[in-house]
Amino acid sequence: MHITFGRKSRLTALGAGLITAAAVAVSTAGPALANTADTGGTGALSVPVAVVVGLAHANIVMLPGSPASSSFAHGADTVTMPVTGGNGEVSNFYGTVDYGGSLVFFNGRSGKTVTIRSIKLNFFTGAITGVFAGTTSETALGYVGGNMSTSSNPGPPATETFSGDAVALSGKAASALNKGLATTVFKRGITIGAFTTTFDVTVT
Repeated sequence: MHITFGRKSRLTALGAGLITAAAVAVSTAGPALANTADTGGTGALSVPVAVVVGLAHANIVMLPGSPASSSFAHGADTVTMPVTGGNGEVSNFYGTVDYGGSLVFFNGRSGKTVTIRSIKLNFFTGAITGVFAGTTSETALGYVGGNMSTSSNPGPPATETFSGDAVALSGKAASALNKGLATTVFKRGITIGAFTTTFDVTVT
C-alpha cells in the first residue's frame, strides 16, 4: 500500500483524504492503542552517495554511534539502528518507534563534532526526531515523504514495516548542525536519504 502525508503534519494528509482508512482506524481503536509495544527490528537511513560526497567536499563526515552501524551498498551509505522500544503502530499511524545508537557528525576543517541521540520515528507527524548533545528536548531532524509504503505480517511475532524514499532535512536540524559544526552546508528541505523500519508489535 502506498500512502502520502505532509512533511510537517499527518493531519494535513488526513484532511486531504490521502490516508482515510488510517484515520478511521485511529478514531475507532480508542485507548487500546496505548498498550502497543514495539520490540526488536531495525530502522535504516540510507544516504545516497551524492549526499555523502557533497558533505565530504565540505569536510563533513557522518558516522554511526554504537550500537548503530553503517554499510555501503547500491550507491548509498546506510546507517542501521536497532529498535529499542516505543508504541508505534503502522496500521493506525500511531505512536513512535525508538532506536538505539546515535548519529555523529565531524567537521574535519573546524574540528567540531555534533552528536544526535534518542532517535525516534513519529508516525503522527511523519518526523524522525532526535536529541542534540547538550540539550534535552527533541528536535525534528527530517520529515519522511516521497513514495511511502507500509506492510504487516501477523507472525508470530507480528511485524510491521514502513518506508519512505525521501527524507527532507528540517530547518531546525539544519540550523543546529550548521551552528554546531561551524559550517553552512546544511539547508532546510534538502533530501538527505530514504528511511525504512521493521519492528515487532504487540497489542494488548
